[in-house]
Amino acid sequence: MTTITLPPDLDKVIKRESEQSGESIELLVSEWLRQHLATLRRQRLAEQTRRFWNKHAELYVQYANKFVVFYDDKILDHDSDVRQLALRAQKKYGDLPIVIAQVTEKPIRSYKSISTHLHKVQP
Repeated sequence: MTTITLPPDLDKVIKRESEQSGESIELLVSEWLRQHLATLRRQRLAEQTRRFWNKHAELYVQYANKFVVFYDDKILDHDSDVRQLALRAQKKYGDLPIVIAQVTEKPIRSYKSISTHLHKVQP
């Protein structure tokens, strides 16, 4: 566990919120941090997606119709099997906000967010 010292203005706000909600300070602060981190992750993933779209034409030349792992204007991995690629990427890159997408002739502007928890499918 980490202990931090807050400025008096934040300490006051947190204590007031705790009293009003009936929740412990630890629970409130933990939930606020989780929400903030989720927001940061969405923003970072959106930025990586924009970068992917901006480099799409260049990527198509080398990776036509392949699935790629994209981060910071670079291809980190590629495969024709998206499931195998996703499993490798999860193992190697963890929570890094990577884009896993197929490099099609025309960019697909609508993506689904896939859980980072991949499960083995039983036959």
